[in-house]
Amino acid sequence: MAFYLPYGRVADMGEAMVAPGAVILAESQALVVSSAAQSAGVMPATGTATDIFVGFAIAGTSALPFPEAYTNKVEIFTVPTGGMITLSLTPVAGQVAVLDTTTGAFVTDPTVSGANVSGLTVGDTVQVTYKYAMSVIQMRALFGDVQPGGYVGAYVGQIGLITRGDVWISEFDAAMNWATAGATASTQIVLAANGQLTLGTPSTSAGPIAVPNLVVTGIPSQDIPYLGLRFAAP
Repeated sequence: MAFYLPYGRVADMGEAMVAPGAVILAESQALVVSSAAQSAGVMPATGTATDIFVGFAIAGTSALPFPEAYTNKVEIFTVPTGGMITLSLTPVAGQVAVLDTTTGAFVTDPTVSGANVSGLTVGDTVQVTYKYAMSVIQMRALFGDVQPGGYVGAYVGQIGLITRGDVWISEFDAAMNWATAGATASTQIVLAANGQLTLGTPSTSAGPIAVPNLVVTGIPSQDIPYLGLRFAAP
């Protein structure tokens, strides 16, 4: 599912009403209330200045609560002659991060065409993190069957909400160098559209909004392609 639970530790959680018209598509989406909305209820983050972070979505069912469309993968390569590698799967456009582990440098704006990543240094070892769209077969192989009858919370308009603890999530911007989170003014953890987290310069007038009381505890790896976070929602 969209949490890697073996490494997590939930300190506080509860239930929240879902805002009218809002659709929650995956566990670990960042949920917000809107300072512009008159009605109560939570929704996936929008990446705008009206977002007020309240926690991460959790359903807690015995099977997959939502038929999730995307997940993340991390692969390691030694760059061959020609400077191009081919990923196992085709990534979502704009959702690829390349770290040259030989030099320790993050590759800025790698050239990506389909599943090919080029312009890399021959002989170096690179770690590639990317998000891809799952087929139904891939989703079932990774996460199992969807909860029979669907997630019951969808029928009554509510969702579980983790408000404090240690979590490992899949709903993050895979193109970011998460090892630099918080290092500069432009690498703060901020809210993005569709309940995602990304890095950027926070803004109070137009968005994105910084996520308070949240630090990175682990970056995606080949074994665990999830983002580790410790947080406490306001």
